[in-house]
Amino acid sequence: MLERQIMPEGGVVYCDLGALQPGGGQIIDCSLVLTGVLPERRVALAAELMDGDTCLGARLFTVPPHHQPAAADVTLTGLRFYLPEGVSHPLTLRADAHYIDRNERCLFVPSSG
Repeated sequence: MLERQIMPEGGVVYCDLGALQPGGGQIIDCSLVLTGVLPERRVALAAELMDGDTCLGARLFTVPPHHQPAAADVTLTGLRFYLPEGVSHPLTLRADAHYIDRNERCLFVPSSG
């Protein structure tokens, strides 16, 4: 693992972390199915990897709308978390999802004048 402290000073901050050889740790690869997703609505999804009350990692996604005529199940794959070497006790994966859109429409009628 490489670690550097940086001081944000506005603008672009560049940090060269140096060299790192891959090998340690492991990847946790998850999938899930959002059931009954309404058409033409985006979904916000949060997935978290927990060690007790401590969040080890979080992934936030906006799932694009589907265009089926009715509610449909949407399968999500590739939700990945990196787990550092040395963790060998049970962890908790949790996910939550909410609609972003309510499928509202605004009819703009220009005034004739």
